[in-house]
Amino acid sequence: MNLFDRFILTIYSFALIILSCIAIAATSSLLSPEFFRPYVEQMLAGTNITYLIVAIIFLVVSLRFFFSSFRSTKPKADRGIRQRSDLGEVNITIQTIQTIAERAARRVKGVRDLKTAVKVLESGNIITLRVSVDGETPLPELTHKLQADVKEQVEGIAGVVISEVSIVVTEVAQQENYAARKRVE
Repeated sequence: MNLFDRFILTIYSFALIILSCIAIAATSSLLSPEFFRPYVEQMLAGTNITYLIVAIIFLVVSLRFFFSSFRSTKPKADRGIRQRSDLGEVNITIQTIQTIAERAARRVKGVRDLKTAVKVLESGNIITLRVSVDGETPLPELTHKLQADVKEQVEGIAGVVISEVSIVVTEVAQQENYAARKRVE
């Protein structure tokens, strides 16, 4: 449930608490029927726009919560790439694809740190790698090897088709020796 729904549910619940207390007070004779008579007469006399608007708002909010209770929300862990074979269905989770891609990327010389994201689209599966590099390996060579190795490993191990491997170089890592040398000079 998102933040907006929680806010609306809180207000809705508070309004229902007040209406319930009023109904209990009216039916248990804690309040005189004369106390409610002016409000009831005002509500029933012609079309009072305020009561109409409040009733419509309650109806809309009630319908929203009613229909949202039927929405099926699968946990993110169940999302994955589904494949059909002769023996049945195979579901490979996004986390599994990410792990295979990260393992392949870490083997490439020059990669310091990385984060992986996988998008499953009808047009094809896309892997995005955000990498930090050492600065010694030429970037075109490094990124090409990353793309080729990750695509080959994921397709070979998981058996899913990867249509694109995007690389985002986030930073060039500082060498520890270079920083120490600079301080000495």
